[in-house]
Amino acid sequence: MKKLNLKTAAEEFEMISSDGRVFYNTETGEFEYCIDPIYSGIDDDYEKYEDDDWIAAPTQYDLGEYRIMEDFAYSVTDPRKHELLCVALQGRGAFRRFKDTLHLVDLVDEWYAFKHRAFVKIAKEWCEENGIEYDDYSNTQDSKSDSTPENVYPENVIVIPFVKKIEESAAEVLRDALNYSKHNATEEARRMMSSKRIALAALADIDGLLHVVGVIGAIPQYGVTGWEIHPLAVLKQHQGRGIGRLLVVSLESEVVDRGGVMLYLGSDDDHGATSLYGVDLYEDTFSKIESISNVGNHPYEFYEKMGYKIVGVFPDANGIGKPDILMAKRLK
Repeated sequence: MKKLNLKTAAEEFEMISSDGRVFYNTETGEFEYCIDPIYSGIDDDYEKYEDDDWIAAPTQYDLGEYRIMEDFAYSVTDPRKHELLCVALQGRGAFRRFKDTLHLVDLVDEWYAFKHRAFVKIAKEWCEENGIEYDDYSNTQDSKSDSTPENVYPENVIVIPFVKKIEESAAEVLRDALNYSKHNATEEARRMMSSKRIALAALADIDGLLHVVGVIGAIPQYGVTGWEIHPLAVLKQHQGRGIGRLLVVSLESEVVDRGGVMLYLGSDDDHGATSLYGVDLYEDTFSKIESISNVGNHPYEFYEKMGYKIVGVFPDANGIGKPDILMAKRLK
């Protein structure tokens, strides 16, 4: 049985959502996220986790984030800030009000640090309950680290609401990850600031300084019930490390807080990354969707792992044979 890094476990727990479960493999030392069959409609997804090598992580309910918010509020010694946070936690919509109030009283960084410590404690207790050996995260090197500086990835990544002072950095992320022109990236970052939208940024602590490494946004398209993900971008040098997943999970929570019941997105294939490229999708549309294959690292598989389903295509949206692949997920 491999030893588990408590900080790694805490980060996995922080991304657990209400519609899925996380399981830990004691042999490989890896976590896997699985959508609850109630939402996926596929009971077979859970069968492999019945093996003794797999241990279920706490559910979102078990983690008790509301209790952690209460503990944080009571830890604040400033009387005014303490009172505002306690008031924010009363009644319906407490999660949203609490997050807004954190910005009002300038305690966002303190909250995320407090929350992470709480999740580390939960991870430690979970390991002890399940007989899992663990390492003290503060003394353990990131297993992905090597001698090249760009691979020394800081583990404490936080997600915060988009604010004006990071707009320029967000534009740089869009240019790097999505190949936007400088003008288009600046305009997109500005549009993300709209009060009607949701926009979040992932910040990583690199050498003691916070850097924007990813951004995500959502646009209300059907009143408050249906929202479109646009855009999602992570700096290329930080991709493949869970930041995109963390941003999506955080966005889903924000959409639910605003009354949303579904998220959708369009993911273009304009360069032959899937088997849908270059074929006539006006004929046998859904049979071709059902047999889709990923031949060029298209992101649709990333979204599938997050619980999104391909629900259709816009044939020729980007030119003849270049479709836009439509994906959606029910949040409630």
